[in-house]
Amino acid sequence: MVKQIRLMFIVTLVFFTAGCQSFSPANQSTPIIVPSPSATIYSPDISVQQTMKSVNLAQRIAAGCTAKSPRPTPGPTEQSLFPLPGKTDWQLGKEQAAVTIISYCDFQAQPCAQLAVVMKQLIAEFPEQVRWIYRHYPLTKINDKATLAVQAAEAAGKQGLFWSIFDVLYGKQSDWIHLSPTEFQKWVSEQVTKLGANTAQFQQAFQSQEAIDIAERAWQHNSSIGMPGVPFILLDGKIWPADLPLTYYTLKDYISLELLEKRQFESCPPVVIDETKSYQATIQTEKGNILLQLYPSEAPITVNNFVFLAQQGWYDGITFHRVIKDYIAQSGDPSGSGYGGPGYTFINEITPNLKFDKPGRVAMANSGKDTNGSQFFITYAEAPQLNGGYTIFGQVMDGMSVLQKLTPRNPTDYPPPPPGDRIITITITEQ
Repeated sequence: MVKQIRLMFIVTLVFFTAGCQSFSPANQSTPIIVPSPSATIYSPDISVQQTMKSVNLAQRIAAGCTAKSPRPTPGPTEQSLFPLPGKTDWQLGKEQAAVTIISYCDFQAQPCAQLAVVMKQLIAEFPEQVRWIYRHYPLTKINDKATLAVQAAEAAGKQGLFWSIFDVLYGKQSDWIHLSPTEFQKWVSEQVTKLGANTAQFQQAFQSQEAIDIAERAWQHNSSIGMPGVPFILLDGKIWPADLPLTYYTLKDYISLELLEKRQFESCPPVVIDETKSYQATIQTEKGNILLQLYPSEAPITVNNFVFLAQQGWYDGITFHRVIKDYIAQSGDPSGSGYGGPGYTFINEITPNLKFDKPGRVAMANSGKDTNGSQFFITYAEAPQLNGGYTIFGQVMDGMSVLQKLTPRNPTDYPPPPPGDRIITITITEQ
């Protein structure tokens, strides 16, 4: 029986989300990105809006925007149950990669074989951004060849063939998993010979006390701290949540969000607009251009935020990650997952003279009242069910035909939808 985890600290993955609910085209009353089916549409508080307009824009931003706190840095004397990456670790990817994934696995465990395929895919997709460190956790009390497989991998590693035998052990797991320990030793020796290894040197290293000790230490340490089983994942030092599946798509989303966190802002936007002037935005996409008229007098904090992010290049290269036919097209999340934001949130700005009463309304997506960030949506049709819940800050002046060409998709669908259409850049014009 694997011991129950008793780690002495709690770690969580925290992201400034822009929501997690999917859309249902058949249910046009579904609000855009709400945290739960019971979430409500919020009515505008006119008195609050009037009060806010009595102060200057910088003060309104300061009062209506909340920036996240920087991630705390552990002190130099802080000890971890999990060693930092070192020279003795087996790893793929660049040492200076932005995201480090450490996996603890057993060659004889089938879920680890599945994870191996996933990790190879992710390394291929993020060759510059992701580093993968593989560590042994042989479940010696459960799997009869767990220790022998570690010995084989370490012995092959002496000849620079660790990842080659790694691929063989996991890729051909069904060929050896039911062999006896004696049969396995013969089988793995044949495999390393096929890989071009010096068989005599391999056998010597395979039987060495060093290889045996590596497996034993891995079992003793990991089981003693209560590691619950395999695969066990650390993503940038944070334990992978037990209730999340270890699939290519979930890992990719979390990698994307981790990469996004590194470019998020630690403070709210400065003032970059003049409320007395007029602003237009041109969204240049792969399918053509979309021209927006922005509403700084009705939604100054929101327009200021949109202009600031556009000027910072936040929207460059990202996609319309959610496109629901006859409903909305949504963008603004560089991770493409639908969960990403700029690192801060700000209040709703809702006025009675702006409603979802025509196609082409441009509004902020949120996960509840006053949780606006960087994600925005454009309506394809009237959507009165959204009135009061989402800040309208612009209108499409030209380019509705471009919106109609966008690829329909929902990032939460399975199997995953086709890639979203890319925004090349957003250009702001002041008049």
